Amino acid sequence: MEENSNNEELEKLLREMMQSGAIDPEALAKAAGLNLSPASMAQAFSQFRSMMQSDGESVNWDLANKQASEIASKSQIEPSEAIQREIQTAMEMANLWLSEETGFISSQPPKHLTRKIWVADALPLYKELSEPIATSMAKALSENLGNLLPEQLSEMLGPATKFLGNAGATIFAMQLGQAVGKLSSEVLSSSEIGVPLSNRPGLLLQNISEFLKDLETPKSEVLIYLCIRELAMVSLFSSNNWLSEGLVSQIREFASGLKVDTSELENLAEGIDINNPDSIREMIQAGALISQRTPEQELALGRIETLLALSEGWADAVTFRAARRLPNQAAISEILRRRRVTQGAQEKTFALLLGLELKPRLLRESAQMWQRVFEALGTKAQDDLWSHPDQLPTPEEIQDPESLISRLQDSGDDFDQELRDLLG
Repeated sequence: MEENSNNEELEKLLREMMQSGAIDPEALAKAAGLNLSPASMAQAFSQFRSMMQSDGESVNWDLANKQASEIASKSQIEPSEAIQREIQTAMEMANLWLSEETGFISSQPPKHLTRKIWVADALPLYKELSEPIATSMAKALSENLGNLLPEQLSEMLGPATKFLGNAGATIFAMQLGQAVGKLSSEVLSSSEIGVPLSNRPGLLLQNISEFLKDLETPKSEVLIYLCIRELAMVSLFSSNNWLSEGLVSQIREFASGLKVDTSELENLAEGIDINNPDSIREMIQAGALISQRTPEQELALGRIETLLALSEGWADAVTFRAARRLPNQAAISEILRRRRVTQGAQEKTFALLLGLELKPRLLRESAQMWQRVFEALGTKAQDDLWSHPDQLPTPEEIQDPESLISRLQDSGDDFDQELRDLLG
């Protein structure tokens, strides 16, 4: 009898909510028999209101920005003047040394980043990279999740079922915002996610200061190495405009081909725990609802991974050579390599957006390949390979640098012969 009374009270309350558009978290919790505090209910319904206000077709990027900025702000402090001066000196040295190893030079002044500024710079790129799959996920949830509700509840909710369609977009925005906000306390530079955020080299001084605290290696040497590496990446991308556009285009094309597995939505609905507000976010992790990739998508993913490895490997090779005057060059390189393997922002970014696990071995092989090209053919040949995407080394040539060197030498011989024939 008591159970029927509770059901009637809950049904009455829901009908009132649908008619008035007003939600009383405490009354709903009491009617539903939920042992949740008013604060917990208020927080949950604050998230629900965001879902209700979304248009149902696109991701709530404002929410993502708000989440990321709030997380970044909580732990942000202003960098000391001392570290700013040290970075300025290190950047000047880095510019000079890097110019000896590549023709790609950035003339833009360095940018001293705070965590909030890094978030503001990073989110437009994350939006561009993630929009296709985020929109697909939101659409799938909008079209299918409502069908999984009990018929009686679905009828009771009426027009408010719109919130279910918006849930996917809102949850993705919250997940992305939290991930970017967390990364703001970890990254050291603007290019660390694999694509520079602008054509200006940028260093996150607070994070660099914290990174240097526990190192026994001389701080000045580490700063110079970090500046060379950042300058190398920014110079590579700003000197070859097709590179950033091509990489982003490949990622968006791959992501737009991903499909949400609607059969998994039933498992999602069953796994939601109303007593755990985070359960929905935990269920919708990147890749959790994605259908198995096709062979064509696997090939596309391989091309993205290769291009990322080529750019990172090139930067590693020229940085290592440019830093040869540093007494602790090898130790610093190893420290940064281990850091990238254990907590690299690039790895986290592409695991979040694409489910792509980058292979450290491919990156090492790429750096070795670029070094071998430099030793055999010099700086110009090393840089000229970036003139067009068709010129870039293939995965097979990364593993076998001698075949790449032969291709370049044969290409040069053919050109010289054609020139002699033309002039003769």
